[in-house]
Amino acid sequence: MSIQPFNPAGEVATQTNLPTSTGTIQLAEWAAELGAAHQLGTALCKTAFVPKDFMGKPEAAAAAILAGKSLGLDPMNALSNIFVVHGRPALYARTMTALVMAQGHEVVRTEATPESVTVAGRRKGQERWQEFTWTIDRAKTAGYTSNSKYQSDPIAMLTAKAQAEACRTIAPDVLAGMPYSAEEMELEDMGEKPPAAEAPVKTRKLTRKPAEKKAEAAARPARPAPAPELVADETTGEIQDDGPAAVLETDWEAELAEASSSRDALLTLWNRAVAEGAPAEMVSRIVDAGSKFA
Repeated sequence: MSIQPFNPAGEVATQTNLPTSTGTIQLAEWAAELGAAHQLGTALCKTAFVPKDFMGKPEAAAAAILAGKSLGLDPMNALSNIFVVHGRPALYARTMTALVMAQGHEVVRTEATPESVTVAGRRKGQERWQEFTWTIDRAKTAGYTSNSKYQSDPIAMLTAKAQAEACRTIAPDVLAGMPYSAEEMELEDMGEKPPAAEAPVKTRKLTRKPAEKKAEAAARPARPAPAPELVADETTGEIQDDGPAAVLETDWEAELAEASSSRDALLTLWNRAVAEGAPAEMVSRIVDAGSKFA
């Protein structure tokens, strides 16, 4: 019997004559299957119907298709349910359960709480059930709770652990070559988006309206006028005290008229008016005059 070696690139290969035996016939069949799987993988990996990890990787897809065939999965189900995690093939626990039950074995969840999940399994033809329990403490000890899904959906994650253990125990022959579940192998979130970053707090600058400034100025108590300075006689050194010094009244009206065309002049006038105890009405008028520059 002659066997044409598998060549995915399509190059012409030299025909090799191998002795006919059961082993070589099986190898030839396997090589033919690999060629067919590669052809399927090449076509499927160009579509959106395969997981992103297989896109553009026909060789990996071909391997997954062959692995799925040994488990009884068609090519599309194989690509959707078989994953390579940390270099090892893995199945979702629900897929393990479906394959085991398809062979007549029984897998039933008997208890489910956020703290503990129990799954009972029984092999076809046997009477005795076996129970498999996973708790949050057990998952934490094993290091699986770093996956945030153990906080958001602990029942689903504990169920997956219990189902996978039950399937591997009661039907190891069904899962030959596929001993791990994806939930066991992948400790990070599978396909989940990271939590959105908190939006920065917006701040708003508060400004006082002219009317508020006017009311504040009117409510501010007037400062007392400074006491007159006492002068000593240059010859005798005596303090000259001729009674209260004459205080010249400021003509605020004239000052306001002169400063009304300049914001800075009005601000200076307002400071003077407050410091020298000008009438509250005049202070308010100065504020009104300055509001037009706001």
